[in-house]
Amino acid sequence: MPSVEKVRPARCPCCGCASRPTGGRLRLHGHGRRGRQVLGPVEPLRDPVALDVTCRRYLWVACGAVVLVVPSGMLPWRRYSGPAIAQALALFGLSHLSPAEVRRRTSVDKVIGTTASAGWVSLHRWCEAVRDGRLFPTVRKCPASFTRRQVAERAASAIGGRAPPPVDASLVVRAFVGAARGA
Repeated sequence: MPSVEKVRPARCPCCGCASRPTGGRLRLHGHGRRGRQVLGPVEPLRDPVALDVTCRRYLWVACGAVVLVVPSGMLPWRRYSGPAIAQALALFGLSHLSPAEVRRRTSVDKVIGTTASAGWVSLHRWCEAVRDGRLFPTVRKCPASFTRRQVAERAASAIGGRAPPPVDASLVVRAFVGAARGA
């Protein structure tokens, strides 16, 4: 667990105030810790797991906001990690796997109902969130005529482009690594 000082944000995401203005008093105080569960594989093409991660909380004196600082790769309001979602999009969009197979490789839930055995609603939600710019906002906007598979393909390609060499890694692995770098 990093120290309070090490991961203290420089600015408030709500009001934009500096956490430690030059010559001023500290405006951002450590406010405890909070656990979060994150799902999905922790390495490319590995089995999915459920991890409990402890995150630092901070209280902004200026505006009263409470900010949670999470490790790289974790996304706000998502149970699955960014790399896990990027890998799922790559498996669906680039490898053309079925939603059920993508779920099998990404989800920790092994017991599913009969309706869910044919597809995976989370995968469809992620595609729509990419299309709307709510997930991986650096991905170029898709035309309205794109299918979900085409949206996933574009997102996985763009995210994979952020991965460092080696260039010989598969596109699925590159999407995972690109998202881990903060795509």
